[in-house]
Parts: sequence; C-alpha cells; structure tokens
Amino acid sequence: MYCRICGVALQENAYFCSTCGARVRSQERTVVEEFQVTGRELVRKVEELIHEGNIRRIVIRQNGRVLLDIPLAVAVVGAVLAPVLAAVGALAAIVANCTISVERIQQ
Repeated sequence: MYCRICGVALQENAYFCSTCGARVRSQERTVVEEFQVTGRELVRKVEELIHEGNIRRIVIRQNGRVLLDIPLAVAVVGAVLAPVLAAVGALAAIVANCTISVERIQQ
C-alpha cells in the first residue's frame, strides 16, 4: 500500500505515513495492473487512464527500467496535466514498446 499524499510505500499495518504523517485509510486497497503498449499508443492510453479518476499512480517502464512515474496528485491537477502529457509524448517518440503499471484505488 502507498501513501495517498506523498506516494511512499507504507508498512503493512501502518496508521500514519512515516514520511509525511498522513493518516492511512484502511478501507482503501491498491490494485496494480500492467499494460503492454507501443510508442504510438502510449499517450492515448495514459490520457484514458488519467480520466478514469480512480488511479493513484502511473509508472511507465521499458525493459524493467522506470522511465516516468506520475503520481495521482500531479495527474489530477488540470494545469499540470499538459506538461505531463507533453513528457509522455516525448517519451513515446523514443520508445518502441513499454509497460504501463497502474495503481488503482479499490474500496
């Protein structure tokens, strides 16, 4: 499970985040899904995932190496969304295939 504020991994039975002090919501569980996409599909898929709304974090990897990590707090803010998508677009231009890991909030 990860902190909903700062995104740090939490200990199994934590009540508060050891980094930022945020209260842990015990009823929330995080589910991780992975998608294999090509460079052309990358921006479209990230936009689609961000608009779903129950996403906590999006991680883009290639060959196991993290290329871009987008926390929910950044993805939700509309003013910050354009630069994030621009970065994803630039990344899509240089990668052929990559994996998108998505952490969803499941209540």
